[in-house]
Amino acid sequence: MRPTALLALPVLFSLAFAQDKQPPAQRKDSATVSAGISKEQLALEAQLNSVLSDAKEALRVGRTADAVKQYEAALAMVHKEPLLAEQEKRVLKEAGNGYIQANRPNDAIATFEKLVATLDKDCDSLPETCANAQQDLGIAKMSARDFTGGLESLRKAEATYEKAEKSGELHEYSMIQVMNQEKTKLLMAVALFQLGKTADAVKTTEDAIPQLNRVKDDNGINVGIRDSATSSLKDAQNILQRFKSAQ
Repeated sequence: MRPTALLALPVLFSLAFAQDKQPPAQRKDSATVSAGISKEQLALEAQLNSVLSDAKEALRVGRTADAVKQYEAALAMVHKEPLLAEQEKRVLKEAGNGYIQANRPNDAIATFEKLVATLDKDCDSLPETCANAQQDLGIAKMSARDFTGGLESLRKAEATYEKAEKSGELHEYSMIQVMNQEKTKLLMAVALFQLGKTADAVKTTEDAIPQLNRVKDDNGINVGIRDSATSSLKDAQNILQRFKSAQ
């Protein structure tokens, strides 16, 4: 592996963990119970949320080993308690990201493979959720230096984000999916560069830039989305310069 190829790796992680993640909806006890959700389930979900919160805090302060223990405890909870079964996808995603940050990419791959398999039946109805998992799996494989496998997963994610774009009725939602596609292209470009396909990496990055500009300049969408596109655009310009300098 050429030493210059290693320069692209920090971009991989900045792109992976800078994405907008929506927090789970918080449910109110009285409303939920009246809707048929038992107090037992509410108590279990509160306990699970506490464990996940502890894990996030451990990651924030750099105690990755402690964070992994908490994520594994959360996974054990959702597998043990039938009332928590619907929380499994959320926990798998958080645990997978925890494994990556703890430098345990093989565990992250196994976790995201399970998440992708679990979501497979939802790809038509929930394409964005499915694409997120495919992208996470690609990132995990790249973290394990399996750039060929990572590229394959990322190509699937890009296609699924495109499906999400076409399925959206709201303009803002469609633009989010455009941005997701281009962020995925940047990750694909990193994989191509690591595989020695510098010309393809350059082209893939150059293809992403106009679309990121399109999102950045769209005054009809939320400013936070435009800011995210601006940040990714800067990433694209930086890695393009690095790729071209290696040609």
